[in-house]
Amino acid sequence: MASLDNIKKKIAETSQQQKEEPIATKEPVGEALESVDVDKVEKIVQKMRKKYQLEGIEFSAMEGSLGELRGIIAEGKTKELEIQKIEELQEFNSGIVKGIGGIYLKLRGILNPLSKIVIKMPQMETLSYYLFSANMRYSIKQYVAITVTVSAIASLASFLASGIMLSLTEFQIAWKIFVPIILAVWFFFMTAIIMFLIPKEKAKSRGDAISLELPFALRHMGTELRSGIGLYRTMQAVATSDYGVLSEEFAKTITEIEEGVETKEALSRLALRTQSKALRNALVHMVRALKTGGNVSEIMNTIADDVGFELRMKIRDFSQKMNFFGIIFIFVAILMPVIILILGGIRNSAFQNASVPMNTIPLTPMAMTAFFFVILPFLLLSLIIYIKGTQPKV
Repeated sequence: MASLDNIKKKIAETSQQQKEEPIATKEPVGEALESVDVDKVEKIVQKMRKKYQLEGIEFSAMEGSLGELRGIIAEGKTKELEIQKIEELQEFNSGIVKGIGGIYLKLRGILNPLSKIVIKMPQMETLSYYLFSANMRYSIKQYVAITVTVSAIASLASFLASGIMLSLTEFQIAWKIFVPIILAVWFFFMTAIIMFLIPKEKAKSRGDAISLELPFALRHMGTELRSGIGLYRTMQAVATSDYGVLSEEFAKTITEIEEGVETKEALSRLALRTQSKALRNALVHMVRALKTGGNVSEIMNTIADDVGFELRMKIRDFSQKMNFFGIIFIFVAILMPVIILILGGIRNSAFQNASVPMNTIPLTPMAMTAFFFVILPFLLLSLIIYIKGTQPKV
């Protein structure tokens, strides 16, 4: 409880400093939240405390979560959520996560020093935010443990594979030892970087899924608001409808409102964690309309039209790119193999014109095999991955 007293003391000191400082110009809505009554924050915290105690959860275990709530309400930003321990990885439903957690706990003496190295990587600065935005229910410590374990497994596999392959060659002993170590270190850090990119990519994919459903949800909200239904009931309708990730996010917001958070603050929290720029823009206008008494239903329909127009422009731009990539695909997948096959047939033919020495063309049977089974599939796969990556999520 000492940490809770410290939090209360800091909030009280911050409130006193704000009273003593001269009144400054308020920041625009969406960029910063208005200052909040500390007593109101404490009432929300106490209400949640009683709720969790009735559910049989000790308050000391929820202290980090309540600290997160204070930070989001009072400061308008997310903080690290450290309520889950590494040992709790074995309680997840996923068998893979359970196995990774078990490996980390068994090899903690070896993996703990590696965790300290990974924590110093620059990707750690935004990891907490992207975990929160991607709805990945891991604490920082848990995800670092998963990352270190997976990276160590990849490093060990690369070390063994490269060691076995080099042992069959005639390289010197020093190279047979040095190269596997270098590859093991490289694979460890590359795997760690990839693991840190997963929350960011998942958060972006959730943002794309939200943007896809947003025009329909905004028109839904606009229609209900115009008919006289309140904003809270309208948000409940969106949360219970089939709008995918958008319904999940609105359900979270409804839960926060039911736990005592004001509607404007809950919507601002949603704007902070979402990766959908269209939804963030809509929420900023909604909060502004709630504070100034604007027509929310009209704003919803206007934003829905803007989002729909942006999606149509993305489709148009993508179709224009595909016209150019169609030519490239025809050349790589059809013309190039035919040209290589013809030249290779001439190069390896027994009937060659002496005036045209075709032996200078490096299209031996081995080179052609490498082209058709390695180079050509790699080129086609690269084109497919690029097209898939640039495809608008509509």
